[in-house]
Amino acid sequence: MGVTSLEREATQRSGWSGGRYADESGHHRSFDDWFLDQHAPGALDRVVDAGCGSGEFSARLAGMVPEGRVLGVEPDPSMLEAAARHAKSNLEFRSGRVQELDQVCGSSWADLVVSRAVFHWLPLSDYRPSYEAVLRTLRPGGWFHAESGGAGNVAQLTRILDDVAAGLGLGGARVTFPDAGMVLELLEQARFEPRSFGVTTVAQRRAFDRDQLMGFVRTQAAMAYGVGSGDDLLPRFLAGVSHRLAELRRHDGSYDQTFVRLHVLCRRPA
Repeated sequence: MGVTSLEREATQRSGWSGGRYADESGHHRSFDDWFLDQHAPGALDRVVDAGCGSGEFSARLAGMVPEGRVLGVEPDPSMLEAAARHAKSNLEFRSGRVQELDQVCGSSWADLVVSRAVFHWLPLSDYRPSYEAVLRTLRPGGWFHAESGGAGNVAQLTRILDDVAAGLGLGGARVTFPDAGMVLELLEQARFEPRSFGVTTVAQRRAFDRDQLMGFVRTQAAMAYGVGSGDDLLPRFLAGVSHRLAELRRHDGSYDQTFVRLHVLCRRPA
């Protein structure tokens, strides 16, 4: 999959770097088994990975559906470029946003839609239309399985990042960490089946050393403040965070962080 000069310009404006993200996403990959244990795809399933990023999890899904198919959908050109190396006969990557998922994949196409670490990047006003697009993408009786940041996610780190951002004249983090009750209401409004709902928040201790934590800030958390790859403010932002990083050491001396994941498992009515 090629990337045009216009797409490269869009990547520079967005600030994401697919290759760097892939190198620093081990904290997500360490919880892949946890996620799959909640609801694994069947060998024949057609699966959509909504917001597939650099494609590692999509590739794992493709290995689990040898007689099915996986579509990885991602709006960022640099992520798609990184994901393309995982493409194979039953795994394809397409450009698109979760808000228009059915337009990208087709109505009633999927047996399962999964989404990992995506929804917290959306404004709350986009949650319901995104859920409605997911519902239209699913066949009747199909499942939606997602996890993203929930209320209280990386609270200590966010406090420090907010302080550093304010000192540079930036606003607070542009992320959405809702609670389970709020999301349950929005899923009901989108017409997911109430009897099949599972909406919970789960606290996870994710392992980091100092360099890994700075890598996470550089390639992911900084994006919440509008500073990413190619931004002139990024070195100053990272220097400010590095100066205060010792405040994030735990009682055991590690730099592990507490993530709170909003876990969703629900079904389109049959």
